[in-house]
Amino acid sequence: MAEKETNQGGEEGDRGELVDSVGRSKSGSASPTAEEKPRFPELAVSGETTAGERGETGVAGGEAAEGEEKARDSEKKRRRKNDGGTSDSSGKKRFNLREEMSEVKTVLEGEGEDGTKCNILHRRYQSLVREYKRLERRLVECQKKQLEVAQHRDIIQNEYARANLARSKLENLCRELQKHSKQVAEESRQRAREEEERRREVSGKFQTTINEITMKMQEHHQRNQSLQHENIELASKLKQLAEQYDSREEQFEKILHQRHLEVQLSEAKLAQHNVVAAEEKELSLQERHQLLRESLEQQRRCEQLTRQEAELRGQLALYSEKFEEFQGTLTKSNEVFNTFKKEMDKMSKTISVLEKEMAMWKTKYEKCNKALIDTAEEVLYYYDIITFT
Repeated sequence: MAEKETNQGGEEGDRGELVDSVGRSKSGSASPTAEEKPRFPELAVSGETTAGERGETGVAGGEAAEGEEKARDSEKKRRRKNDGGTSDSSGKKRFNLREEMSEVKTVLEGEGEDGTKCNILHRRYQSLVREYKRLERRLVECQKKQLEVAQHRDIIQNEYARANLARSKLENLCRELQKHSKQVAEESRQRAREEEERRREVSGKFQTTINEITMKMQEHHQRNQSLQHENIELASKLKQLAEQYDSREEQFEKILHQRHLEVQLSEAKLAQHNVVAAEEKELSLQERHQLLRESLEQQRRCEQLTRQEAELRGQLALYSEKFEEFQGTLTKSNEVFNTFKKEMDKMSKTISVLEKEMAMWKTKYEKCNKALIDTAEEVLYYYDIITFT
């Protein structure tokens, strides 16, 4: 932009020099009158030929035509010489103000009438005006392009700033994640060491217990033979207990399947209720409340049965482990059998206590469910009131 402004200032200075030279040539010549002095500024603005010029051209006659022909020939020769260095990359002739000024000076200093010189200067001045307007248009285009480039640069800078901000946030998150991963890994290693120590302690205690049992088995081998019959009876009882547990588990599965079907039926009723809700809103609202209560109750029952099933499976696994240990040790030690019998009694007591606690928690759970259903009904009631209002 600075170079363009400098070139534009130089071209304006050259144009001023051209106007001054034209004024000096007019003041030194005797043929133009005082009324013809403002003719050249009018030509610079409008580009039209005035009546004074036409009169002067008519007076000049054949001599002016001959001088004009000579000036044109000399101008064509100079243009041919300068064609190689004054054309741009597109093949068009490049405007050179200094060459134009030199040509104007040559015309002024050359031979010929003043009218012919004025015509030549008029054409030169018109070409300068056209070139000046073209340069102004090009300057406006360049300024527009510069503005677009500046806007695009600002957009890119904003995007770059946002990208840097996002990158810094991601780097901070990555550092925090690495720190958290290290902490988790350290905690995992610490827990693994603790579990390994516990396992070693348990295995040591278990080995000590096995050694004691082996010694006692050797001491009480004869007494164990007399208790074999009792062991067989206990095994049959345990088998009956396992069969009872299997039948109870089947009953639980049937009940769970029935509850699942009831839940599906409730969901189907709820969907049907949603379809009919637009026509019978009050009736469908009551049915929806009923279905919601049934669905919640069935879900609670399913969850309760699932928990009971998990507890019974855990108890069965515990009984199975105890039974296997019992079968391995009963044939060898009477004291181990007595210990197992005591443990079975304790387990029976624990089971009875757990059943009582389960009944108590079941009662509490039903009360909580009832309170939850009442709360849900109250919420639905207020929701219906808000909806109707």
